[in-house]
Amino acid sequence: MKEVLKEIDTRIKRLEAEIELAESRLEFLDKIGASSRYKLLEKRQRISEMYVLFFMLWGFIGLVLLLYLKYRYAEMLPFSLTPYILLMVFFILLPAGYYAISSRKPEEETPIDYLNKRERMARLLINRFYKPLREALEENDNVKLKELADSISMGELARAAEELNEGNPKTMAYALYIYLARDTVSSEEIQEALALVKNKPLKILLSTLLKESSSKQ
Repeated sequence: MKEVLKEIDTRIKRLEAEIELAESRLEFLDKIGASSRYKLLEKRQRISEMYVLFFMLWGFIGLVLLLYLKYRYAEMLPFSLTPYILLMVFFILLPAGYYAISSRKPEEETPIDYLNKRERMARLLINRFYKPLREALEENDNVKLKELADSISMGELARAAEELNEGNPKTMAYALYIYLARDTVSSEEIQEALALVKNKPLKILLSTLLKESSSKQ
């Protein structure tokens, strides 16, 4: 178990280094003014969206007005309003189409967004997975281990594990479930889980479990 705890500490230190690196890069970007430029770009994008919505609203009001004039005063007007109505429909559809196409495009991730995401995910893994895992193994707390297995298999914690290359969250959860059922699982089942899991602390945990299982047999 000491080897497992040592490897968990190593993973925590690696993630802490990831946080420090992200913070230093963010600080550097802030010093050179990159943060301000990205914020200005985002502001311009929001303003352009507001302009598009404004033109759509203006076109809709104009269309309603033309339709009202057509059906109310069509006989009194010396010319047809139909071309103007079609033109106004075009002015509505054009920005609407632009807005629909632009909204489908995934938002480009800026270097600042990327670094903030890495920092947040590293903190998440430290505080909600590795530290609780260490405590649960030290205290032999199966309830906490079961909670960790459930939480790492889906949601934000699972995305963080994949993003930071900590392993496949499903196989990490499977490794913990195998460990929880260590009194009933066979050596073959442990070997199967060991072949799947890539997370080093959990791999060492299963290796230790396999040695214990083999010695009992």
